[in-house]
Amino acid sequence: KFVYGLPERHRDALRDARYVSGVGCNATVTNLGLAPLADAGLLESVVTEVKVGSSEGGGRPSQSSHHPERSGSIRSFKPTGHRHQAEIQQALGDDFALHFSVTAVEMVRGALATSHCFLKEKPAERDLWKLYRAAYKNEPFIRLVKSRTGIHRYPDPKLLAGTNFCDIGFEVDPHSNRVVVISAIDNLMKGAAGSAVQAMNLMCGFDERAGLEFPGLHPV
Repeated sequence: KFVYGLPERHRDALRDARYVSGVGCNATVTNLGLAPLADAGLLESVVTEVKVGSSEGGGRPSQSSHHPERSGSIRSFKPTGHRHQAEIQQALGDDFALHFSVTAVEMVRGALATSHCFLKEKPAERDLWKLYRAAYKNEPFIRLVKSRTGIHRYPDPKLLAGTNFCDIGFEVDPHSNRVVVISAIDNLMKGAAGSAVQAMNLMCGFDERAGLEFPGLHPV
């Protein structure tokens, strides 16, 4: 029996697992951003767009990943029907409508999910911060971004290159029941190898942070 390899969702099961399935990067950045709202039953519907770098395409060259074609391009990759949508709904449940798109942008590594969350009731910002803090207060690789000023007041995948962190922030729309949740990861780390190592650490009884506390490549 395989356990889904996202420790923030299945930590206890991973400790006893013999087999683990690797996570999808688009699913991971979306799942971590939406999980507190989904678990609280607040979501009515969600429209998520994930912007991804070229390394998400894997190691096999293709016309779309060739530098002359990729450079300077912002390309709709999967406006509908992306396979990671099923992975998200499996992790978070199907109690809300999910509309999911992926866009390829000119960067090598990184994934940024912008999720327009329409809630069942108009939210209070302070209550949402309490919800997210309660959900992630003991998570070693989740960082909540709460800044009113500066160019990094929202999560930015550039800052996460080489790390196993997921940065999450949000903004409440004062005119509606909408909350825009913004989450970012390095797709090669938290979205792939990093989560795999974290899951392996749990399976083997190691400190789950072992080998994963590199602070990142930025500003290199």
